Amino acid sequence: MYEESIHIYEKLPLCGTGVVMGLVLILLHVYGLARPTAALAALGRAHVAYKAGAVLLGVDFLWIAALLFKADWNPLCMPLYEFDNFRGWLLILCPVIWFVLVSMAKEHLFARALGLFLLLAALLPLSAAFLKDPVTRLLIPIWWYPVLTVAMFWVAKPHLFRDWAAWLNAHPAVFKGIALFGTLYGAAVLACAILFW
Repeated sequence: MYEESIHIYEKLPLCGTGVVMGLVLILLHVYGLARPTAALAALGRAHVAYKAGAVLLGVDFLWIAALLFKADWNPLCMPLYEFDNFRGWLLILCPVIWFVLVSMAKEHLFARALGLFLLLAALLPLSAAFLKDPVTRLLIPIWWYPVLTVAMFWVAKPHLFRDWAAWLNAHPAVFKGIALFGTLYGAAVLACAILFW
């Protein structure tokens, strides 16, 4: 039998996590509202941003390595239970896979890296909201489940990032609508975090 352990993510306060999530959503989407041309241009160029993709992918694998590295001083270490014997091999694979992707999968590297980053980032708010009260905490998974779905597509089929960015550039009104929705959603999360969580 494995000893039940609580990961540091599960100890995150719902209020603080909601405030951070709300502020990030507001800042990102307000920028899209305030400077839609610049935001769309950056979105359109992102799929060829090889250097940014290599750096972001490095951050992803450092994060994964931190989750895998077992030490008393490492609060990020996650229990692997029956797969614990593979922990060392998985740690070795982190730099190997990073090198392979950066050197042999250069096309659409940023989309893959961004998708993986979102998959890792989702663990934080979803863990903070898991089985918590009140019911308004459902604003967190309602936002993140679609984001996780999109992120998985970007990791597996990164050309979709390019295609969706091109479509948004051809439909700026839709982009503004998404930016407005994201701003309002972020404001709702922030308000609930301050008032109820």
